[in-house]
Amino acid sequence: MFSAVYYPHTAIRDEDFLKHGLLYSDEIEFISPFEGYDVMPRYPQTVIRDLAKFTKPRVPTDDEKGRAHDQIMALLAEDLPQWLMIPRDTENDNRRYSMFSRKLLHKTWHELERRNLVRMQPGHGGDDYVSHTYLGLTMMAILARNCAGKQKHTITDQNDSYFGLLKHLQFLSGETEAGRTAVDERSRQTYRRWLDTLGVAEEQAADKARETLVSITLDVIDAKSLSVKDLLKLRNDKTRFSAELRQNYAKALEMHLAPLSAPDITPTDAKGLLDDFRRAMQQDLDRLHDELKLNALKTMLSKEVAVAITAPIVSSTALIASGVGSVLAGAIGIGTLGKVAVDYRSSRNALFQKHPMAFLYSGKGVRLY
Repeated sequence: MFSAVYYPHTAIRDEDFLKHGLLYSDEIEFISPFEGYDVMPRYPQTVIRDLAKFTKPRVPTDDEKGRAHDQIMALLAEDLPQWLMIPRDTENDNRRYSMFSRKLLHKTWHELERRNLVRMQPGHGGDDYVSHTYLGLTMMAILARNCAGKQKHTITDQNDSYFGLLKHLQFLSGETEAGRTAVDERSRQTYRRWLDTLGVAEEQAADKARETLVSITLDVIDAKSLSVKDLLKLRNDKTRFSAELRQNYAKALEMHLAPLSAPDITPTDAKGLLDDFRRAMQQDLDRLHDELKLNALKTMLSKEVAVAITAPIVSSTALIASGVGSVLAGAIGIGTLGKVAVDYRSSRNALFQKHPMAFLYSGKGVRLY
């Protein structure tokens, strides 16, 4: 499984994206400006305590800020266009991006301010800097990558913003046909360096592909109505068995991720790969249902159940509480309940371990088997 560093904001703002993260990642870190910064009030009180178990604040170290500083300075080594300078018109202009000053080193802000690329945000006690949106998004991507290192991946719910930035940079760097004649060679070199420094094109493609694959599995299991609270309940199962089911689920997604996020993939190829994945997950769920039905039938026809059916006392309430599915309710006597329940759960769990979709199936509120 994976731990992830979220960017560019101090909290995940898109609830669907948060659901995906809860399903897929062991832990999600968000970049916090300082120890004790409280982002939780933006979530409903009913989920705050459980949500805090999986979303953790991450305050960048001075070393991580230092590496980010070097990369940002390399990005700005040569002259940049006038349009990237901090806009001075309306405060709500969508070209503005605000950052906590403590997310970067003082010397980083000093150099950016000297070059008229940032300025203090008025009315925030001198604790925020505002920049052009493209520069702010770039700096947060750089910082997130340094916080993630090689052991974690980075995730963002601002794919549209980064997609727009990348397309603009690709044009300015001459990677598109139109850009090759519209921009002079020196500028093209500057923006090629920017693309290299930003280094998120491949990450963005993988993030988008992963998000799409998770959405397909939720659609297959008909679980899109699951709330964040429902998913937190599923994640709160700390048993090794539950962790194994989640790992199997993630591995199935990762197997389809590389070809889907390849840089040269065409829309036709992407559609074909997604259709194949949907069929594979639907077939896996169908096979799981069939095997669980057969397992329940074998339990119903077992010698122990045959004896229990003739017993004078039958307790369907105890049966259901034991974890045996509702199909078997009322069929097993109290005297043999323990052994049958243990055998049933053991064989059912063995089936779960064979199917990637079992993780989501186990989180459904109602299961027949």
